[in-house]
Amino acid sequence: MQTELPYPAWLPTADQGARVLPCGRWFDAVRAGGPEGARAIARLGDRTGPVIHLPAEHAMFWLVPVGAAEGWRLPGIAVLGAGERLTVPPPSRSEGPCARWLIPPRGFCLTDPAVLHAVLAVVAVGGRRPPDAYRTVECHIGGHRSCTKAVAPPPPVGIPVIYLACDCWCHQH
Repeated sequence: MQTELPYPAWLPTADQGARVLPCGRWFDAVRAGGPEGARAIARLGDRTGPVIHLPAEHAMFWLVPVGAAEGWRLPGIAVLGAGERLTVPPPSRSEGPCARWLIPPRGFCLTDPAVLHAVLAVVAVGGRRPPDAYRTVECHIGGHRSCTKAVAPPPPVGIPVIYLACDCWCHQH
């Protein structure tokens, strides 16, 4: 039988509502914009830890151990450490226009920084691809686990048809 781990004492309760907490004390935070965050979540799959979503900022935040992301230099990715603050919602808040959990905590609140860095290094580079490259709808919204459109089918014999393969980083496994 698997037992559920208790939430850390710093995580706000539903009665307390969202709280602004200092980074660098219990956690540091890694921020990615909406498109990069969605691609990272799709790539991480069940390896992701909880993710805080701030809809007004179009941003997603992973919590990592203090100091674990120090020195990360990835385009479009920011690390919040000592001296910075983050709004942390209670575990039950997964809807609404303010701070909420896109992926709620499940007894633990930190993401493995090595895994997160590896994935963000790939998706951050993806932001520099040509803007006119073909992307499936699923790739734009990060709504798939395995896309079948990464390889164009061969054209029919004798018919001048052009098929485009999806040019999204999610296919670069």
